[in-house]
Amino acid sequence: MASWESNLSEVLTRAQEGDQRAFDVIYQRFGDPLFRYLYARCGDASQAEELHGDLWLRVVERLGSFRPPPNGVDAAFAAWLYRIAYNLVIDSVRRRHGSGVPLDLDIASREPAPEEQIIAASETEALRAAIDRLTPDQREVVVMRFFEERSNAEVAALTGRTEGAVKVMQHRALGSLARFLGIERH
Repeated sequence: MASWESNLSEVLTRAQEGDQRAFDVIYQRFGDPLFRYLYARCGDASQAEELHGDLWLRVVERLGSFRPPPNGVDAAFAAWLYRIAYNLVIDSVRRRHGSGVPLDLDIASREPAPEEQIIAASETEALRAAIDRLTPDQREVVVMRFFEERSNAEVAALTGRTEGAVKVMQHRALGSLARFLGIERH
């Protein structure tokens, strides 16, 4: 790895000048997390792949307009990328005339017994339905915090909110989920 590849500011400058290797570095760093974000938001691998392609096309087209701040380039650029991804998901949902973004929560590490599969499917469907009832902002925070396993600070940077606002939104979302699922919170 060249020394400049670990410095995002330099990578961005090179990419804005048309350096293909710099674009490759950006894609290697952000490609998989952005795909996971899109997949978690739409729940369909082929749609996530299509949105992922659209996202990188927009990045190439608009990278010249990104102006990194003097400090916090990594967070600012990640927020810029995730804002593009978020907008693509919203546009996709609008095109489908849907009111919510379904989430695919079926991740199994072993093959459970049939009765466990039925119970798990029922619980997963209940959780998916509960998450779909959250506000779009709450849903976004829940996906980033618990499915992408991001910290409150990362979610704040990626959504343009304060860390305190993310914590409040997360608290309210978890309260709503508990209520929707009939779980008592103490």
